[in-house]
Amino acid sequence: MRTVQNRRHDSLKIIDVSHHQGTIDWAKVAHSGITGAYIKLTEGASFVDPKAYENYAGAKKEGLPVGFYHYAHCTNNPLNEVDFFLAQLGTMKVDFPHCLDLEVSKGKDKSHVSHFGAAWLDYLTERTGMMPIVYSSYHFAHTYFTSDLGRYPLWIARYSSRNRQGGMNNPGELEVWDRWSMFQYTDQGKIDGIRTHVDINEMDKSFFDSMNGPLDSNNLYKELKKNSRAFVSNQLHRSLHKVGAELCGYIDGVLKQEEQDLISLPSGVLKKGARGHAVRQLQKALAAIYFYPNKAARNHGVDGVYGKDTANAVSRFQKVYLPKQVDGIYGPNVRVKLKEILKSKGY
Repeated sequence: MRTVQNRRHDSLKIIDVSHHQGTIDWAKVAHSGITGAYIKLTEGASFVDPKAYENYAGAKKEGLPVGFYHYAHCTNNPLNEVDFFLAQLGTMKVDFPHCLDLEVSKGKDKSHVSHFGAAWLDYLTERTGMMPIVYSSYHFAHTYFTSDLGRYPLWIARYSSRNRQGGMNNPGELEVWDRWSMFQYTDQGKIDGIRTHVDINEMDKSFFDSMNGPLDSNNLYKELKKNSRAFVSNQLHRSLHKVGAELCGYIDGVLKQEEQDLISLPSGVLKKGARGHAVRQLQKALAAIYFYPNKAARNHGVDGVYGKDTANAVSRFQKVYLPKQVDGIYGPNVRVKLKEILKSKGY
């Protein structure tokens, strides 16, 4: 057992949120001393957090770095859960590593839970080239995690019974890890812009710097030894800054332009029951040319859910531009015509 590091004054304050926090005023959050946010995106193999896309857009608009977490059900196939998570992620750009939230055993033993977690993390790394982080409570990690998970960064949660809001200075001793990368020290935090209690975490500065800071040869060598593929993928963009400032600046410009491009059309087929970032892209496009209803609603009712309103909007668009194909389904013909109309209107 090894005692991990204490909280430090130079750690970064990160919140994690879901639909349980309701509607968040991200402008107030951004001015409250919060450095970034983890947002719940998915759970299991079928649930999408209903506030995920709204929270992503709100945090990004205020310039806050964001990441997404997935609440796992270890009785599922871990590869299916990863595929589902990445499908809902779509083209959204994250600043923090993807997170596996693994904190319920569902009646399974330690071997099963750890095997599930390792398979989930390994497969996500394989699919994205980025090293994820694993989240759990202190007691669950002790009970159910083996060294198979130790090669991934740890986000640990432990709260003080006597000082619930202020939290603890140290989560305690760990067997598999000798450091935490993030420490969730309270689930009863109060942040301006959020009406409910909210989880507050410290992100270790060295972990943050490994994603965002300057590289030196010693740190590069250490990180490459730990996980070369994931580290190189996470660091490549910033490493280019050492090779050529002009090239790095060009890449920054492209990425910023992509983030500012709010109307980009999804490539696949979408119909009733679909949900996710691709649906939001379609809804934004239809709203831009006044085919999406609910104009009085916040964001024109753009919610990432392909329901009755979206199907009706697509049907109305088809009646005007594709009268021989009025079925309320977004497909290749709708995409081509919608792209043409958007271009004619300056989008």
